[in-house]
Amino acid sequence: MMELYGLEGYEIRLINAHKGGRNIAYNCDKADSEAKIIRIAFLSDRSREDILGEVEYIRYLYEHGGSVSNVVNSQKGNLLETITLNNHTFFVCLFEKAKGSMLVENHYRYREGVPITEYYYNCGKVLGKMHHLSKGYTPVHSRYNFFDKYNADYIDKLIPDSLSLL
Repeated sequence: MMELYGLEGYEIRLINAHKGGRNIAYNCDKADSEAKIIRIAFLSDRSREDILGEVEYIRYLYEHGGSVSNVVNSQKGNLLETITLNNHTFFVCLFEKAKGSMLVENHYRYREGVPITEYYYNCGKVLGKMHHLSKGYTPVHSRYNFFDKYNADYIDKLIPDSLSLL
């Protein structure tokens, strides 16, 4: 995988997964080089086309000024690579690592001396811009629609007969 993305000489460290995580991710750091993140999708609930649709959308947002980390092409020129090992398929992509820090790293304070309301305002601006950009997006590879899977029939199957009122 190192050769696939030109990561020779990078220090690769596993990022601790959060509960319910869908991917395996690694920090890729090297002095005098931009930090990167490898994302490996390993669950079988999404197709290659679903994941390719996600990274194409991210690339579109990035190219149109969205506040997202860009997807880095592999050495083969692909946004997404497929690796099969022991009859299991992994979908691998590489991102530029976002600059900044997480709220938890700053004890849930936005910035010193700045009220949290500014954080909410700025988040709203970013989401509003992404929504605006999304209106002009025509996917090449469509990702499944959320409601195709999580519809009334599917939810009815999840609810036991003992909870009929629900």
